[in-house]
Formats: sequence, structure tokens, C-alpha cells
Amino acid sequence: MFFSVRCCYKLVRERFKWFGIQTRVENLIMTQEERLFRNFHRQLFCWMDEWYGLTMQDIRALEDNTRNELQVDIKTAEKKGFAGEE
Repeated sequence: MFFSVRCCYKLVRERFKWFGIQTRVENLIMTQEERLFRNFHRQLFCWMDEWYGLTMQDIRALEDNTRNELQVDIKTAEKKGFAGEE
């Protein structure tokens, strides 16, 4: 049986230099960044059942479909993502 292990490093930098609110804004940015990655990793783990056991051909086809859907969304869809209120 073949197992694949991947490692991903994330480098996040923020620079906000306004006297009096710099620390608060930088803390808010880092909190949102942590929440974003935590949610992404939860979703990735839950999706594992959908791609576990796929062949490389299946994975390439899935990547192609995803790439095509993304291109269509970029051209036509509304904005999506996280807001600070969530």
C-alpha cells in the first residue's frame, strides 16, 4: 500500500504602523489568519473520504475539473470568502 505525506509551511506577515492601534489591528489579523487555516484544515480532513483511494489519473481529472470551475467562477461568480464579522 502506498501512503503519501505532504507538509505545508505557511508564512504570514502583517505590517500595520499606526501609533495607538497597531497592536490591536495586528492581533486581529493574526486571529483571522488562524481561523482561516483552522477551518481549511477541518474541511480538508472531512473531504479525505472523497479522494482516498483515487488513482493519479482520477486526481489529475479532479484537478482539471477544479481548475475549470475556478476559471468560470473568477469570470462570473460573486465574491466569496470570510468576513471579519464571522
